[in-house]
Amino acid sequence: RVFPDRDLVPDLLAGPRDPVVAGQLLYADPDPTAYGPGVAGEVALAATVPVLLLAGGSTRDALVIGIEGGVFARFSFQVVERELVNTDWVFAVPLVWHRGDHWLRLRYYHTSSHLGDEYQRRFGPSSINFSRDGADLTGYVRPAAPVARSLGLGLYAGVLWSPNSHPEEDTVWRGRAGVELDPYDGASWRPYGALDAELEEASVHGPRWTARAGIGLPAVRDRPLRLALELMAGPSAMGQFSDRETRRIAVGLFWSP
Repeated sequence: RVFPDRDLVPDLLAGPRDPVVAGQLLYADPDPTAYGPGVAGEVALAATVPVLLLAGGSTRDALVIGIEGGVFARFSFQVVERELVNTDWVFAVPLVWHRGDHWLRLRYYHTSSHLGDEYQRRFGPSSINFSRDGADLTGYVRPAAPVARSLGLGLYAGVLWSPNSHPEEDTVWRGRAGVELDPYDGASWRPYGALDAELEEASVHGPRWTARAGIGLPAVRDRPLRLALELMAGPSAMGQFSDRETRRIAVGLFWSP
């Protein structure tokens, strides 16, 4: 079956580079950019399309292949021009196997990062060739205990193997794990929370922690819309600044089309 239900390709709630449509206002200190501590805005445009249903037919037994894409841009609010700082691009081809309340996802994954022209005009050329290209494997489980079910508890862990990585020009490994609490499955005006941790090989700043907590808003085109407060600490999620540490607080809207 071609173009099956959107729900067959799952989303994670707290990943800073997972494909969602988002808008955030943030304050960072330390800020990894040359602007220094201050206010910035981030915008993300993304889409996820289940392309082919290979087996099964529901979120309990399906085997599906899809396409994911997203662009994540940051703008500085410390100058009147609202200059573009960094843009990250993500493209992935996920193969997802559902088994009961759990799922396993194997995907081809590519990301690249580009420094804004305005930023380079202000601070001088400093762009690096940043990219990750490889395979990503993630497993997600929902514990069966009654308390866990009442909390909407989900646990996940995964690994990225990137044999084509820059600027390292070598294989890079990245581990990832997280926990989600979504007892109302994104229902309007109901709370949720999630914590995501990523650790890349040779990181000098340890893991990146991203926590989000908020409420669901009325769905848009039958897809969940959420309002959340975000806290992040560790290496920057922006590829051009991934070797620099940041701490930030943000508020934003997140929609999974």
